[in-house]
Amino acid sequence: MTATLLVYPDKFDHSLKETIPLKEGTTFDAYLRAQVDGYSPDDIRFSATLNGVAFPAGQWHSRLSAGDVIEVTVEAKDPFTIVMAIVAVVAAAAAIYTANQIPDNYNDTTPDGSSIYKVNAQGNRARLMGVIPEYFGRHKAYPDWLCPPHYEYKNNEQFVSLMLAVGVGDYEILSDECYIGDTPINRYWGDYELDIFPPGADVSGHPAHRNIYTSKEVGDIEIEGSLLTNAGDGERQWLFSADTLSCFFIIDGREGNYPEEAPFPYNVGDVLIVNSAANDGQYRVDAINGYIGTMQRLDANGDDDTTWTGFDTESYVYAAVALQNDYTTHVGPYFSCPENETTTQSFLDFELPQGLGELDDDGRFQQVQVIIEIQYRDENTDIWTPQNHTFTGATNDQLAETLAITHPAAIRPEFRVKRVTPAVDNTRVYDVVKWTALKSQIETKTSYAGITTVALTIKGTNTISRSAENKFNMIVTRKLPLWDSESASWSAPTATRDIAPAFAYVVKDAGHSDSELNQTKLATLDALWQSRGDTFDGVFDSPSTLFPVLKRLLAVGFAEPTLSHGQITPVRDGPRSLYEHMYQPQNMLKGGLTIDVKFIDDDEPDGVEVEYFSDVTWKAETILCLLPGDEGIRPERVRAFGITNKDKAYQFGMRKRRSKRYRRTAYSFKTEMDALNSQYLSFCALGTHIPGYGQTGALVQGGGTHVYTEHPLIWSDGEHMIAIRKLDGTLSGPYNATRGTDDYHVVLDAPLDFIPTFAPDKEPPFYQFGPATRWHFPALVTDINPSSTDTVSVKAVNYDERVYADDDSTAPST
Repeated sequence: MTATLLVYPDKFDHSLKETIPLKEGTTFDAYLRAQVDGYSPDDIRFSATLNGVAFPAGQWHSRLSAGDVIEVTVEAKDPFTIVMAIVAVVAAAAAIYTANQIPDNYNDTTPDGSSIYKVNAQGNRARLMGVIPEYFGRHKAYPDWLCPPHYEYKNNEQFVSLMLAVGVGDYEILSDECYIGDTPINRYWGDYELDIFPPGADVSGHPAHRNIYTSKEVGDIEIEGSLLTNAGDGERQWLFSADTLSCFFIIDGREGNYPEEAPFPYNVGDVLIVNSAANDGQYRVDAINGYIGTMQRLDANGDDDTTWTGFDTESYVYAAVALQNDYTTHVGPYFSCPENETTTQSFLDFELPQGLGELDDDGRFQQVQVIIEIQYRDENTDIWTPQNHTFTGATNDQLAETLAITHPAAIRPEFRVKRVTPAVDNTRVYDVVKWTALKSQIETKTSYAGITTVALTIKGTNTISRSAENKFNMIVTRKLPLWDSESASWSAPTATRDIAPAFAYVVKDAGHSDSELNQTKLATLDALWQSRGDTFDGVFDSPSTLFPVLKRLLAVGFAEPTLSHGQITPVRDGPRSLYEHMYQPQNMLKGGLTIDVKFIDDDEPDGVEVEYFSDVTWKAETILCLLPGDEGIRPERVRAFGITNKDKAYQFGMRKRRSKRYRRTAYSFKTEMDALNSQYLSFCALGTHIPGYGQTGALVQGGGTHVYTEHPLIWSDGEHMIAIRKLDGTLSGPYNATRGTDDYHVVLDAPLDFIPTFAPDKEPPFYQFGPATRWHFPALVTDINPSSTDTVSVKAVNYDERVYADDDSTAPST
């Protein structure tokens, strides 16, 4: 018996695995060293179990017994890492894993961007050094941050402001198609301000445009003060005298002259905090006489209050007082802007999470004030500029405020904060103050050339605000000029989903002129695409070059870009009825026509699974496309980039499936210069000497409805056809052919549409003749490659009308 090694490339899908037999008595470590080049136990990227129990690397030297099962699960996230980590162990398993992934490297931005097609990455974020997205058609967009989101408080309400880049170009954006998550933003009526700016517009009128830097050092810091000892215990009470502007120190409720026993307990210059309804405030001790202190009221900035005329005589009562003798220290300092930056405006956010107030004996909140001192200075000076701020409240609702400080000149300021009002050791008092953010406005742009931008400020709960920060999205429709064939000019940009305007825009944006674009061909296809409802709805957010982008744009319309006579020309693969050129042994070089038929084998995909981005859910959806006889067990997986409609995705997939099934014959041949007449996807008739198929040769004379061949024709039962090559290589016909007076004579059902030339210095008219079903090989040219001045190699694929049978089909309901 043997032990068994099971390798799982996907930890979430154990149906994918590789089974490897191991010899009894060997060790897992020995197996890895023998099979894996460069194996090191220090670089393990998989987990292992032995008989269902964790199997750490330290036990891999133990010998295996018969029937032991080692299960290895790859922990890496991509096949490349898998292979690099444990090449031999998971080689087959990685191949299984890779085969079950949809290859699409197009939208992998370097550095990684917020690709709309990656569900886990959908959200607003910065795209530092990334590619600015460019949308075409109608699509969902998660605009990217132009500035960091910033929060501020107004009237105890939190607001978040976002300045976002939608994408390159101009877009139609409807306000009722803007969302936070999945909720339309207009559901927050009155709680938001949204402005949409076209490319180059002045955005300075919206507050969200400001580039606000938030310091990382400040966040949820409590501003503590010296502890306030409440009066009421009979030891420290005061009586205010309006006549002498003095405080009388009281002991045990008795007013008396006790200078030795109880002198005035503070020093000149100390500040008292008075908590008495009519006399609340700060007072400085100006003089002391025994148990009496002469006082001076201070204003909010700590200066003498020149409006104060004395204590309220009606409050000539006992009241609590405490000393604020600057026992507290500052919190900070912290810089409000980054190194090498300056600002003229800084912002400080403060929260009072418990509210602010004091409960009286009846459970009602009484007003309380808390004073803080903010100091700032330029990093190049030692002089602090102080500024006091007073919070006032009588509520247990959370309070918050953003304080803006304007600097007289651009500096790099650092801030520190301390609490002037002492804290109170009393459960009835709610006065906790927290410093939650320090911010500054740094260099800010006021316009963005070539980019549509959005400014959003929204008010609400933390839940709404945090969602708004990275889940704001919208439906956008690209505005592009439309081609007016009558005036032969481009219109003003208009919201459109059409393929042709996007194609023309990309060509011209790459630096090409109108003359380098085949306007006639594009206009013809534009009319066809519009009649079919073909649209391109996609976003490019990764680096690319011109032709890969054009290929993606045209693929949704079953077309491809080509170069023809110096013009970029779109060519559509669709049903054909008129042949363009014909090639047969008479104008082929030695070797003639090579035919390669690919037969169906057991390993072929039995269906196509299409992934598309649904315009209903705005998420990736899949649909299975099957032909009769397909089971869909091993479908080919393709991504329909630019398609957001289920029916169109089905048509796209069925075209892929039918092409695989019915285009199985490849042709190749060489000509002199003849093949340069054809272009990519030219519909041509090919001839061969193979018996059983049509005959080829040259006409010796003819005109009108009668032509004569150089060799006798083989006439069999049934209908016959003949096609004749014109001097320029194009095909005339085919015509229904009947036998004339002999086997050389052919009578046509219609007169020739050209006058044949039989001059000795001209190539004679060639023909292809045979039964109606076998007179030629219908083919589409796929490659034309000149190898010298007199040799052109051609590749083609068989033409089959069944390929197009589902181009207008509706997706099945299940």
